[in-house]
Amino acid sequence: MSIILFFLVTNIGFEHLTVDPVAHRVGMGYAQFGDGYSVHYNPAGLAYGLGSYYSASYLNYICDTHFGYLGFERGQIGVGIRYFNGGSIKKTDELGIEQGSFGVHFIDFNLGKGFFYKDIGFGISVKGVYANIDTLTSLGAGVDIGVLYILPEPEIQIGLAVKNIGSGLKPFIESNESFPYEINVGVIKRFTDSWVGLDIVKPALMDFGVRVGGSYSVIANFNLKASYNTLLSSISTGSSGFDFLAGLTVGFAVNTNTICLNYSYSPYFDLGGGHRISVSIGG
Repeated sequence: MSIILFFLVTNIGFEHLTVDPVAHRVGMGYAQFGDGYSVHYNPAGLAYGLGSYYSASYLNYICDTHFGYLGFERGQIGVGIRYFNGGSIKKTDELGIEQGSFGVHFIDFNLGKGFFYKDIGFGISVKGVYANIDTLTSLGAGVDIGVLYILPEPEIQIGLAVKNIGSGLKPFIESNESFPYEINVGVIKRFTDSWVGLDIVKPALMDFGVRVGGSYSVIANFNLKASYNTLLSSISTGSSGFDFLAGLTVGFAVNTNTICLNYSYSPYFDLGGGHRISVSIGG
């Protein structure tokens, strides 16, 4: 109980950990596995690993900021590295006089392991985070834990992932910040080359939310994908006749036997939009 209370009352930082740079699952990732992104979403998916995957993703985010992701999974072991580049920010003194510019950079490293217990997949990943803002640096460490169970008939996957359980080890200046924990419960129903899913999520900085989405095979080796996230509806400002679409992500996937290319777009209206590109190789 004391650990839970600690994360409820401690200052939250390292907010970049809540941003998903991967296009492949259109944000519906917590009950899926077998595509090279389990260590990023739910480490329990590593328990079901059958082959080797290399993956890379890029997100062109709001305010000219950028995310990148590289991953490797083999069997029940996975490694993931995520990078955030905040671009160049103007620096001023207390009088407002410009003093050049500075950058904001974050990088986190994940190492995960999956295993089985009584036909249920479990997983844990440990992560380290390095943060740099101008001349200041911070370090943090934490874990993700997950559970994944597959009902063979009618092929439904149920996943639970508790992400970003951790805290700063070295503060920028004085006080350490805790990671922005996130609790995800996901259900996926699979069809031939298609799926539909539902997630219930509780982030540290927001109320409960729901994600709903799926992927549909239009023709062989080509899928259309979409999801809607109720948590992102708060970015609607009313300035556009279309910003009721805030929270929507749409995209597509092109597959071969060993390569999968995904693209997705999320409209943020006054804030811009998010373009995601992901490539995974393996199987």
